[in-house]
Amino acid sequence: MAQNIPTKTEIVRHYGFEQKSIEQANEEIVFYTYQKGKKAKTKLILYLQGSDPSPQFSYRIKENRIEKLCWLNGEFNSVSEEYLYVVIEKIGFEKAINEEYIPTPKIYQEKNSLEHRVSRADAVIEHLTLNHAFEKVIVYGHSEGAPVGAKLATVNKKITHLGFWAGNALPDFYDFILENRIEYHKGAISDSTAQLRINQNIKIFKEIVQDSLNTGGDGYTNLRWWSYSEPPINHLLQIDIPIYVQVASLDKSAPIESTYLIPLEFARLKKPNLTYKVCVGCDHGFSISTKDGKVERKWKEIFKDFLSWTENN
Repeated sequence: MAQNIPTKTEIVRHYGFEQKSIEQANEEIVFYTYQKGKKAKTKLILYLQGSDPSPQFSYRIKENRIEKLCWLNGEFNSVSEEYLYVVIEKIGFEKAINEEYIPTPKIYQEKNSLEHRVSRADAVIEHLTLNHAFEKVIVYGHSEGAPVGAKLATVNKKITHLGFWAGNALPDFYDFILENRIEYHKGAISDSTAQLRINQNIKIFKEIVQDSLNTGGDGYTNLRWWSYSEPPINHLLQIDIPIYVQVASLDKSAPIESTYLIPLEFARLKKPNLTYKVCVGCDHGFSISTKDGKVERKWKEIFKDFLSWTENN
């Protein structure tokens, strides 16, 4: 069976993508492009995925058969011939990986930070626009990809439109504190328990600040937490291009409560470049659980609306 294991390129091509790479500071940046037809591409669209340490494409062996897997949401299938659709692989996941065993690479832990992701995305945009004058350069990020996109748009001036999806307006640790208070108001925990947890979160963050470059341990490193600790709303407010913020009312990963600050601040500062939308009843992945137990995904519908918005803004 070993000789039949697909290469990463084979898996990527199975879904209509092409694997490409560039070098930056002695580091290979692997990215994938998707396009339809032979019509000249006039619009570049870059998707920035969330935080999971996992590949965009992988494989698994099931019942002695190899399945090629794509972990994107499928909206790339709906783009027209004028678009070049791009997604960047996370560092450490460049080769074909068996989905049944995905260890977190050491280099991923060492590099995982807001600045690193922004730098890689900036390099890819610069590479793709070097000899091509796209009419529009559209970036949209989901979850952790949202604050990456916000920071990226303050750095790369070729970006014409930004999608900020299911991102937090304030830092992660603020969201943790907010969640503790929400749990109290729901009656799930006592007031004193909520405050104990809040105090502990503040204590942990202070410890992270004192050792902010540490990349040791499992899970998120101090470097990762520290790099994302600046409120994303600070970056959004620096941007003058059209911004499409899409949040979900039942999001348990990025609580909607703090995101209401975004339209209020844009209004206070008289910035007219914001579109703020709420998917009522949706979770973090823009899915709705219906009364009959089914799950209705709104992702592709939101993406369609987002593309239409880029045409009108």
